[in-house]
Amino acid sequence: MSARSVKPNTILTVHGDTAARKVIGRALAREGHTILEATDGQTAVCLASAHRPDMIILDATLPDMNGLELCVTLRSLPYVTHTPILFVSERHSAYYVAQALDCGGDDFLHRPFAPRELKARVRALLRRAERRNKDGTRPVLRLDGGAHRVQVNGRSVQLTVTEYQLLTYLCQQPRQHHRAHDLLTAVWGYAPNEGDTALVRNHIRNLRRKIEADPDRPHIILALHGRGYTINAVIEHEQGQPACP
Repeated sequence: MSARSVKPNTILTVHGDTAARKVIGRALAREGHTILEATDGQTAVCLASAHRPDMIILDATLPDMNGLELCVTLRSLPYVTHTPILFVSERHSAYYVAQALDCGGDDFLHRPFAPRELKARVRALLRRAERRNKDGTRPVLRLDGGAHRVQVNGRSVQLTVTEYQLLTYLCQQPRQHHRAHDLLTAVWGYAPNEGDTALVRNHIRNLRRKIEADPDRPHIILALHGRGYTINAVIEHEQGQPACP
């Protein structure tokens, strides 16, 4: 795909280094994209909420929070749950790259970089997002914490307290896989690697019976052998947002 044929998108760049932010902005503006710029995490959250960008580019270090914290915060926003996020950072350790991907990042680009590589990474992530959006198959989950209720594509489902807590925890990081023992610790309060994983399987089965169109062929709560459970849905919920400056 040539630069001329790239579909224009709105891209939010979040970088504490002005020079780096300008280099990224200029390279992508030449592709026809609209560029929003933030120098800190709070401004980034406000811009993401107001403009719902098609893609976000994050630095690892910001004045008010680190990039990992910001990525988790952005992923909790209803309209950023599945927005492509690219980390661009001078931090090269394999451990940090793994952290960035685990907390919700889609790709990681090391600085310094060639503008051609940046644009290629951006095109690839935007193509992937466009294909996913065209599918239009992901259900919408609206969480109501006060009533322990969830709406699935507008259909209201009443859950038990534990079922709601389990679903909410899975929805906090929908792209991450959660092992049964991790869920026993996070939701039921067991010590690490203690408790019976059948408890998790039973609650997952009950949740699927309530929220899946076909519990035997689930499309919302997915399981990958050896990695755990994950959520495939657009997630909406009420939550307070930081005041914009």
